[in-house]
Amino acid sequence: MCDMPERLLLLGCSARMLAQSAARAGIRPVSIDFFADQETRACSEYCAVVNPAEIGFERKCLLQAAERLAPADRAFALVYGSGLDADPGILEELARGRTLYGNPPEILYLLKTPDTFFDLLRRLDIPYPESVRMRPSDPENWLLKSGCSEGGKGVRFPAQAEPGATDYYQRRLPGKALSALFLANGQNAGIIGFNTLWTASHHVGQPFLFAGAVNRADITPEQRWQVQAYVTRLVRAVSLKGLNSLDFMLDGEVCRVLEVNPRPSATMVLYDGDFPQGLLAEHIRACRGEFRDTGRPGDTVRAFKAFFSLWDLEVSEAMAWPDWCADRPVPGVCIGVDQPVCTIHAEGADRRSVELLIEQRKSELLKRLRAANC
Repeated sequence: MCDMPERLLLLGCSARMLAQSAARAGIRPVSIDFFADQETRACSEYCAVVNPAEIGFERKCLLQAAERLAPADRAFALVYGSGLDADPGILEELARGRTLYGNPPEILYLLKTPDTFFDLLRRLDIPYPESVRMRPSDPENWLLKSGCSEGGKGVRFPAQAEPGATDYYQRRLPGKALSALFLANGQNAGIIGFNTLWTASHHVGQPFLFAGAVNRADITPEQRWQVQAYVTRLVRAVSLKGLNSLDFMLDGEVCRVLEVNPRPSATMVLYDGDFPQGLLAEHIRACRGEFRDTGRPGDTVRAFKAFFSLWDLEVSEAMAWPDWCADRPVPGVCIGVDQPVCTIHAEGADRRSVELLIEQRKSELLKRLRAANC
C-alpha cells in the first residue's frame, strides 16, 4: 500500500467532501473553497475562502491563497474538484512545484471544449445528443449549453439568452440526468456506482443547476454495460486517471453522453463510506498508476440535496444544526436568496424511503432556520 502525501492542498467550489475523505486516510489538508464551512474547517489544518468568478474561481485570488497557505516550494501535493472547468489555465499555474494527483490541464481543455469533445466521442463511437453551433429552427426542443460550465450552471433554454463564444445547442432529451462515478489509472477503469442527478428546478436563472443525487439509477444491465464500455474507451483514449464521472441520459435503450468531469465529483460522498480509507486515498493511488477492483458498492442507499435559502439570511449562533446536515455555515455568514445554505443527507435500505426522508428533513430544516432567525 502506497503512502499518502504528508502535505496536501485541496481546492474545489466546496472542498468539504475531499477534506472529510482525506481525514479518513489520516491526512490533514489545506483547503480552499467558496464557503469554509464548519466541517471543512474541522478537517483541515488551514481553510480559506476564495470568492467565485461568474463560473468557477477568481484566478488571482485563488493563486494568492494557494501560495500563502501551501507554497509551491514546500512539497505540497494537489487535488482539485470543481471550479477549474472554466479556466484550466489556473491548474497549470497551481501544478507548478506541486505534485498533481488528478488529470492534467490539457485533459480539462480537451473535455471542456465542445468541438474537440464531440469529435472525440465520434471517433470512439460513443453516442451523445445531437449538438450544433447554429441556432436550430425548433429551439423549443433544444437547450443552450456552455462548453466551460459545470454543475448545470451554463445550461438554459434558448429563449433565455444569446449564445456566447463557447456555447452550443443540444437536443433536449426527456427524463433525468444520470451519472457514473469511476476510478481509472490511465488504462483500466472500474465504475464505482451509478447515480440519479437532481436539479434545482425552482431556480429561474439556472433551471438545470445541480442540486443533489441518489446512488441509484433506473437502468438495465445492458445499459450499465454500455456505459462501462464508454468509460473504458475514454480512459484509454485520453489516459484519464483518478476519480472521474460521466453524465448521461437515456434515449430509449441507448445511453447518450452529456459530459465527462475529469475530477472527483460531488457524488463521491455517496460511496466514500464503502472504502476503509476513503475515496480520496483511492484517487491518489489510481493517479500513481495503481488499479484495484472497486468491487460491488454497499447495499446502503444514500442521497444528498442542497438546501437553498428562501430569504436573505444571516446565520444565527442560535441555529441548532441537525447531524444530517453537511456544509454547515459558520455563524454570522450572510446568504442571499437562492444561494446554498447547506446540504441535507439521508440513507436507508430503499430509494423511496430515502428520497422521502430528504424532503422531510428539508421541511424540518426550514422550521429550524425560521425559529433561529425570527
